Amino acid sequence: MASNTTTTTPENTAKTLTLDNLSKWAKEFETEDKVGQLAASVFQHGDIDTLLINRKREILDTHVFNNKVDPEGAPVTNQKQSGRCWLFASTNLLRLALMKKFNLKETQLSPSYLFFYDKLEKSNFFLEQIIDTYKEDVDSRLVQWFLTDPISDGGQFTMMTEVVKKYGVVPNSVYPDSFNTLSSRVMNRLITSKLREFAKILRDKLNKGENVTETKLEMQHEIFRLLCIFLGVPPKPDEEFTWDYYDKDNKFGTVTSTPLNFVKDVIEFDYPDYISLLNDPRNEYNKVVKIDRLGNIAGGDTVEYLNLEIEKLTAAVVDRIKNNKAVFFGTDTPKFMDKTRGVMDIDLWDYELIGYKPREMAKADRVTYHNSLMTHAMLITAVHLDKDGKPVRYRVENSWSEKSGSKGYYVMTQDYFEQYVYQVVVEKKDVPELVPLLKDESPVVLPPYDPMGALANCF
Repeated sequence: MASNTTTTTPENTAKTLTLDNLSKWAKEFETEDKVGQLAASVFQHGDIDTLLINRKREILDTHVFNNKVDPEGAPVTNQKQSGRCWLFASTNLLRLALMKKFNLKETQLSPSYLFFYDKLEKSNFFLEQIIDTYKEDVDSRLVQWFLTDPISDGGQFTMMTEVVKKYGVVPNSVYPDSFNTLSSRVMNRLITSKLREFAKILRDKLNKGENVTETKLEMQHEIFRLLCIFLGVPPKPDEEFTWDYYDKDNKFGTVTSTPLNFVKDVIEFDYPDYISLLNDPRNEYNKVVKIDRLGNIAGGDTVEYLNLEIEKLTAAVVDRIKNNKAVFFGTDTPKFMDKTRGVMDIDLWDYELIGYKPREMAKADRVTYHNSLMTHAMLITAVHLDKDGKPVRYRVENSWSEKSGSKGYYVMTQDYFEQYVYQVVVEKKDVPELVPLLKDESPVVLPPYDPMGALANCF
């Protein structure tokens, strides 16, 4: 016997909204949805993120911690209108060794010096990728990815170590900011346009069977010239400079070094000893995760992590802070961040009062469905532990000036850490039990456009 019931399928579901739908929903909202009406009355006249602050959480999110690194970096830095967070987080980490060694009240290393050479190397890396993929269709996802943003301001800790390994580091006074390090948009636009022109030239020559070695070198010369115009000529990695300073007791000191010797002998930064721990619940834990073709120096290391449960990242951070060491980390910012109070807390806003539930997706699903990704790098400089030794909140050093947060610092809750932190960087000696896992012979390999590579592609 035939059924009169019509099965609802994608094929026979209405493809457009009807006026009847809209009329019904409007009537329901205006006559039955009292919470919605109250919310509309309030939020149509004010900022929802100010009006929905949960006062109980605000009181709990105090800027007091029972485990804190000493000294903390000073002054608070400001990346301004640039995507150099990874360079600021990195140099803010490295300067702590200087402050301890020379008894300094404050000091700053030069993000601009690393920025110059990173841009130069990224340009070369891009041209090498174009050469390597010239047989692929220009409309392929991979080639289009490279063409999208070849010299993004963003980067990863691995990419910082690659630049430092080749070029070293200098104090900020030796190579200070220029206008275009503080506001890089126009410089990036012009260089990106030139690189896309170069990409076509290279692909055309290669498809004709021509050698492009000299052509690429001429292209790199032009990029170097543009960077010198925008940023200024930087010291060469083996060029001597003199750094003068006053210590906490107002005693004068001076250091003569080269950028390469400064990082090796003065800061004593042992870059091979650092590893990046990742929490990516989409992929298998206790595995190395590599991001294919994501780097900044041709022939150098590409970005890779050791993927672990979030509990292991937590333990590594707590242990490192207890040992008076700050932690570079990558997170999804500014999700659930209040820049006025200096708080990163999922529960700081009472969104559920208006029927909006902010945590209905699991962390893995948020990444898969483009609802979360790693966008910002900062430092963790303190942790507050409860009576059972469990972390409650962290102190975060940002690079958005003293006007952001609480004089440049933020409180990040443990719940936020678990949901929106993806990467922490530690030394191998901090986690000796994890070092054998780095010998993974079958790593997970993700494409360069995967969300776990997003920090290297942010503006």
